[in-house]
Amino acid sequence: MQFDSDSDSDGSHVSTTPPRQTSPPPPLPPKPPRPVSNKKSKIKTKPSKSNKPPSKPPETLIQQEDNFPLPSITSLPFQIRLRTSDGPSTSSSHSMETLPAGFFSKSISFSKIRKPLLNLEPSESQPVLNSPKTIVHSAEKPPNLIGAKKPPNLSDAKKPPNLIAAKKPPNLIGASLPTPAVKVLRGAGEGNFVKLNLSGKRKKFLNKGWKKNGKFGSGKRYRRNSYSNSSSKNKRTKLEGEGEDNEEDGLGLENAKQKQKQNGWEIECKVLEEAVLAARAEASDENLVKLLKLIHGYDSFREGQLEAIKNVLAGKSTMLILPTGAGKSLCYQLSALILPGITLVVSPLLALMIDQLKQLPPLISGAILSSAQTLEESSETLSQLRQGTIKVLFVSPERFLNKEFLSAISAGSAVSLVVIDEAHCISEWSHNFRPSFMRLRASLLQRSLNVGSVLAMTATATTTTLDSIMSALDIPFINLIQNAHLRDNLRLSVSLIKNRMKDLLVLIKSPPFTEVKSIIVYCKFQSETDQISRYLNDNNISAKSYHSGIFAKERGYVQELFGSNKIRVVVATVAFGMGLDKSDVGAVIHYSLPGSLEEYVQEIGRAGRDGRLSYCHLFYDDEMYFKLRSLMYSEGVDEYAVNKFLSEVFPADKSSCGKIRSLIKESASRRFDMKEEVILTVLTRLELGDVQYLQLLPQTNVTCLLNFYKTPAASLAQKISAIAVILKRSENKHGQHTFDIPTVANDMGVTPFELTNQLYDLKLKGEITYEMKDMAYCYRILEVPTDFLSLSADITQWLSEVESCKVRKMDAMFNAAYFAVNLCDKMNDCSSADHTSCLQRIILDYFAGVDNIDFCQKIDQSSPFLRADIKVFLQSNSHARFTPRAVARVMHGIASPAYPYTIWGKTHFWGRYTKIDFKVVMEAAKEELKKSVGKDIL
Repeated sequence: MQFDSDSDSDGSHVSTTPPRQTSPPPPLPPKPPRPVSNKKSKIKTKPSKSNKPPSKPPETLIQQEDNFPLPSITSLPFQIRLRTSDGPSTSSSHSMETLPAGFFSKSISFSKIRKPLLNLEPSESQPVLNSPKTIVHSAEKPPNLIGAKKPPNLSDAKKPPNLIAAKKPPNLIGASLPTPAVKVLRGAGEGNFVKLNLSGKRKKFLNKGWKKNGKFGSGKRYRRNSYSNSSSKNKRTKLEGEGEDNEEDGLGLENAKQKQKQNGWEIECKVLEEAVLAARAEASDENLVKLLKLIHGYDSFREGQLEAIKNVLAGKSTMLILPTGAGKSLCYQLSALILPGITLVVSPLLALMIDQLKQLPPLISGAILSSAQTLEESSETLSQLRQGTIKVLFVSPERFLNKEFLSAISAGSAVSLVVIDEAHCISEWSHNFRPSFMRLRASLLQRSLNVGSVLAMTATATTTTLDSIMSALDIPFINLIQNAHLRDNLRLSVSLIKNRMKDLLVLIKSPPFTEVKSIIVYCKFQSETDQISRYLNDNNISAKSYHSGIFAKERGYVQELFGSNKIRVVVATVAFGMGLDKSDVGAVIHYSLPGSLEEYVQEIGRAGRDGRLSYCHLFYDDEMYFKLRSLMYSEGVDEYAVNKFLSEVFPADKSSCGKIRSLIKESASRRFDMKEEVILTVLTRLELGDVQYLQLLPQTNVTCLLNFYKTPAASLAQKISAIAVILKRSENKHGQHTFDIPTVANDMGVTPFELTNQLYDLKLKGEITYEMKDMAYCYRILEVPTDFLSLSADITQWLSEVESCKVRKMDAMFNAAYFAVNLCDKMNDCSSADHTSCLQRIILDYFAGVDNIDFCQKIDQSSPFLRADIKVFLQSNSHARFTPRAVARVMHGIASPAYPYTIWGKTHFWGRYTKIDFKVVMEAAKEELKKSVGKDIL
């Protein structure tokens, strides 16, 4: 799941502006004219018509160093009044400047290489309105624009003319109500993985960057801006009647303070640089703790962190298992600061990359490479990578198929460390297997990147999964660092559901959930999330739904609302949580059973990251268990389908070795009745198995529709060989040539990528226009199998074992819930509302590889009507061709690419036998198919 971070916040959560009044406030009483100071501010105002322009440039109290024009007057609900320097204005319309709503809040944003912080500490000095950048990026305490105090002993007659003048109201808008207290925002360092800046140390190095030569300074990422010192200048208020000598003395004193502050910066940078060099020279406990204190403000490491960092710095590949929110990210952050080269972080989700980039300390320059970026953005990042200005780069595993990326990272600084986050995705035996992670093997990383060491991190891994990960990455068992899978501040409970929505509402409105301000409700289906969120809102509980079916901007908006506590509940699928920067989630509720204990542990781990007591409740019932267990069979494949698939992947022509071929994703999925993820899994196994039969290439559109414009096709073909091949291989309909990109590329002896570059150049010259379609898997054949039957049997057996593993995980989850509700009170000291101790024991046994006895057997192994119903179904659908698996899927209510719900969900047999074991139904279907067609069915 990819996530784009879109912030639509208008900053209202930090505003201290009083509520709007139904009627305008009474006008201020007229004041007598005051003497005009001979020192004029350079704050830009709109002079009244009666004022004459000065004959010479005014002397300045404040030098505005950025030509940042203030916005023009707009039709907004408020205006900010600025006194002109030449005396009272005769027209209010000419003496006001208007700032748009959200002006100050929108100045703050996270980019790939810059993370400014906002400090809302109060100031005792009166502010002067300056460039908005002054407000946001000041390295010191910014002036308190909202509720600033009047200087002591300053009479109304002697107020300086260039201040924001309002007699009673302390805020900028001029309302008469008292100003509420400002709510200080949490620092950007408080996130999912590492809670930074506990002792306020972070702001010391706000504007410092990492230079290419390994030293600290005003680097590109945190460049010290010319306006960063204007805040302290704004704090100085000149009283009327003071002489110029006093002003010059004050200015000199201020300059001296700035110089002293700059010297302090340099000293701190020098101290940090010395600490990094000391840790690089000797990774002792003392040196690492000192660096931890300087960067994050902690006095000590958490369990497992120090050992992992020392292993990485010693060049030892390490497997790290820590609970969710236990600080895994800190291990590679400090290591990246000490190691001389690049740290490459591989993550499965874009949302997770964005969150981790935000959590980087300001000293470390970081960037993201993702498919969501534009060509210009990715090119800029690759350019910085070649120049060596990036210390930490976040990528997806699919990026390793990109030759340009591999070339750029090889041409830049050496890769000191590869970090694989959510490393359980490598193993097919995990709860969240990703085929693209299979290529992250030690041999490939060493061959492609010459990596120094690998750090694999996860929060959940069984012994089988662990063995698979460590074997793939060549991590010795002595380098395994493992801590408990659960934190002690989580209270776990389970209940058998009766009325799903009503029970959920009663739970949220009952203690202790009534006191919880932020709750996540996890569901299995997208339709459930929308339905539940509407139901909660109808019952006065603010809630929003979140799933992969809504647009990225809407998902980002929901996450923004939840993160700023503007909504209380998020009802989400598993797509929510991995990129969530919120440590104070007080409760996690599972509306239905998770697919495994690993998934359950991951999701409840998103509660209580601030260390406070948090509550995790699980609803379960038999019907939902039957439905979810059936879905575990949705990705299985028959040997017949695998045989058919291999015959198309490898053509009969033995001379096909070295040729590039493609499989259009959508049409291939329907033909073989295989999900696209399963097709990619089989192709990846053909590449990374004992024999490398093929080499996967980046996915691309393979059908091209081309039109000629400037030069006739025949004439252009005489000049350009690519056009000659295209004319030979294309189908011409009404002047539009349609051809297959890999076929033409094979004839030319180039890659599809090189061919598309040639077409793009011709398009820029105005010779052609073209359109690309049909996204496909592309691969180069390296060896044609000699025994297709043996290979297909091997792949089928492997896929069957993976499927059975998923079913066992689902059964283990149900058994844990059943035990907690029905047997816990009898065997442990748990109460009906607290099953923490027994669930913790079951979870620890599960991850240790202990096989718990099945406490219940809900799945039946036979039915007297099964064979008869299958026979009727086949007879009534004699026009269709079925495999035993296809029949069993219909009986279990499982949609597939060739048998979608929109068509087959209308039959009254759909989902009738979910309580009967899937394999039993499939065997019965096989016997009935034998009778109907009179031959063996695979």
